[in-house]
Amino acid sequence: MQIPCEIDQVRTLKKGMKIILAIDEEHVKETLKDIHNFMDRALIVNIKINSEIEQDKLYKITPDQRKKIFAIIKDIANSTGADKEYVREELTKKFIQGTGYSEFSLSNCDRQLASDFIEYLIEFAFEYGVELNEHPKNIIDDIEAYIRICNKRKICAICGRPAEIHHVDTIGMGHNRNKVDDSDKRKIALCRKHHTEAHQIGWKEFSEKHHVIGIV
Repeated sequence: MQIPCEIDQVRTLKKGMKIILAIDEEHVKETLKDIHNFMDRALIVNIKINSEIEQDKLYKITPDQRKKIFAIIKDIANSTGADKEYVREELTKKFIQGTGYSEFSLSNCDRQLASDFIEYLIEFAFEYGVELNEHPKNIIDDIEAYIRICNKRKICAICGRPAEIHHVDTIGMGHNRNKVDDSDKRKIALCRKHHTEAHQIGWKEFSEKHHVIGIV
């Protein structure tokens, strides 16, 4: 059985790889019929890949990034009472002005640009107290970027409450933290509750439990 399709997503798993294929409307019925006949048998698939097209996709915004951007914009719009399209246009302008990026479209912009825009929107939400439906830690692909925003805004990386800086790498007894250079030490912003928990159970267990890291 041969099915004309395109690779939609590729995900690396702990054991192997997951490839999601996209089939056009013209071949859906035929494919469903054939797949049904092969449900109880092994299916061999030959994948022919246009390397130039797939290489280009690697650098383009992903559907997941686009979804996250519009979700954050919706949350900001709901919080401010402004129109979603107005919020998108205004924040896009401010992002361009602050970063030096050229005008872009969310339909085909660069993947790194999309990642930077998501980070910008998260920081904007933090600054103006916008409550997001999805935890920011799950929105930003780069955990270091998320921790950096939390440290900068003094917001707990676990729960979003006002925070203080927790030193993952201890400075040592008898040293004044206000005078010691801690620029080479890993840090994370934690509220009083989670700061206490980090000390009680130890950093290794705390990091594994909450899926966070300390950054220099």
